Amino acid sequence: MIEYAVAKNNPNLLFMPKLFHETMDIIFDSYEFFQIQDAMDDGRMSPHMRSLISNEMSRITMRLTSVMAWLMARKAVTSGQISDEQARAEYRIDGVDQCLGRNREMEALLPEYMIDLLDKSHRLYERVWRLDRDLYESERERDSKPSSPSWH
Repeated sequence: MIEYAVAKNNPNLLFMPKLFHETMDIIFDSYEFFQIQDAMDDGRMSPHMRSLISNEMSRITMRLTSVMAWLMARKAVTSGQISDEQARAEYRIDGVDQCLGRNREMEALLPEYMIDLLDKSHRLYERVWRLDRDLYESERERDSKPSSPSWH
């Protein structure tokens, strides 16, 4: 993975293959879990539990799609397909309030493997959110500083 200091100081982040593969691994694990969970739910699950599982599945999906979209935008920037300004304006990490949110009490009611997926997707999303935040905050700070002193 790209070093944090490099990511923080480089507005044209390199495409991060390790982060991409980690995201894909969690996507595939989530897909398998969702398929198994759907097959196991033969109507015996309470409506409350079904709703809770569905809500948290949506949170996992939102985290993963937001991270993947952000990674693809960064790749597009480094390959010259879009400008960094366009990425900044249109492809920032999405769903921060929903994706960073956790409800540990409700999560404790979920199957253990789903809790693991929630943890993995949260840690992944949080890392990318920090990269996004640090990347654009550092640019804002550079832009706000005068380029040369005024000696009038």
